[in-house]
Amino acid sequence: MTDHSNYSHFLSNPVAKPPCRMTNAQMYGFFVSACEQKMQAYVDTTLNLLATDSVSFNVLGSSCLLTFTDIEKISSLTPPFSEHGWMQETDIIIWLPVAKMVKGDINHLYWYPAFISVNNIYALINGREAWGYNKYLCEYQMPSALDDAGRFAISLECFDVFKPDSKLAMHELLTIEQTDASISENLLDNVSRFSKRVTDLFDPQVKGIDLALLKQLLEGFIHPQMDQILFKQFPDGEGNKAVYQSVVHSPSVIKKVHQLTLLHNDFKLNVKSLASFPLNDMFGIALGKQSVHLPFYVNMDFDQLGATQVLPE
Repeated sequence: MTDHSNYSHFLSNPVAKPPCRMTNAQMYGFFVSACEQKMQAYVDTTLNLLATDSVSFNVLGSSCLLTFTDIEKISSLTPPFSEHGWMQETDIIIWLPVAKMVKGDINHLYWYPAFISVNNIYALINGREAWGYNKYLCEYQMPSALDDAGRFAISLECFDVFKPDSKLAMHELLTIEQTDASISENLLDNVSRFSKRVTDLFDPQVKGIDLALLKQLLEGFIHPQMDQILFKQFPDGEGNKAVYQSVVHSPSVIKKVHQLTLLHNDFKLNVKSLASFPLNDMFGIALGKQSVHLPFYVNMDFDQLGATQVLPE
C-alpha cells in the first residue's frame, strides 16, 4: 500500500522524526522456552500476511528472548525535533528470532519484537505510528542496580478474562524473581564468547541453519547492529480493512557497549493467564513458574534508525 502524500507534523502532533539516540540503556535479558509452532502461527498472522511466492518469514527454534530495558535518555537526532527535549523510556519486549526466506533459502536474520510494552505515552505513539511497534502502556518493576536482587514485573491495564461484565483493570502479566544477587561470571569483554553461549542454546533447536548466521543474529544484540523486523498496520474506521499494512525493517546501531555480564542463573519466571495477552497461545510460553536460560545484563548506547519497507516489495 502506498501513499505519496507528505506527512503533516501539525501543531500538537507528538510524532517526531527518527533516528533517535538512546543513551545509557540498561538491558536485562532472559531466554525463555517457547513453542516453535505457536510462534510461527503468530508470525503467520502478522509478518507473513504480506508474504509472496518467493519471500516469507520463519521462526528459528523454540526459544524467545524476554528483555527489560531502562533507557535513561532518548532524543531525536533530526531537527527541529532534536531541539524539543528528551525522555526516559522503559520497555519490556518478547523477541522472536526470525529468518527472512527467499525462494526457500535464508536471506537474512532478524529479531521480531512481537510483544512490547512501554512506560510513557510519547514512546507509545512514536513507536506505533512511525516504526510500527505494537506498543502498549504498562507499569513495571526492575532492579535499580546490577547488584540489586530486585524484582522484575510488568502489569498492564487489560482484561484478565473476556466476558461482557469484565471491566478494564490493571493486571500483572509476569514476574521474574531472583533468589540471590550474585554475579557468577566476570565482565565479558569478548562478545563472541557471549554469542557462543547463546548459539549453544539454540543449536539443538535449529536444524539446517549455518551457525555463522545464527552467531551473527545473536552478536547483533550487542555489536554492531541489531536488525529488527516489524509488522506495521493501521485499520479503517470500521476495523475491518487495513488502510496501511507493511513489513518494515529498523536497525538498532550500537554506538558503545559499557558493560556486558552473564548473570548467575537463579531467576524464576512466573507467567500469569490474561485474556488480553495470552502468552501461552501467542508464543507457547508456559503459564506458572519456570526456569530461564542464560540471563545477561548489557549497558549500551545505540541509535534507533527509521523503518524502511521490506514488503510489499
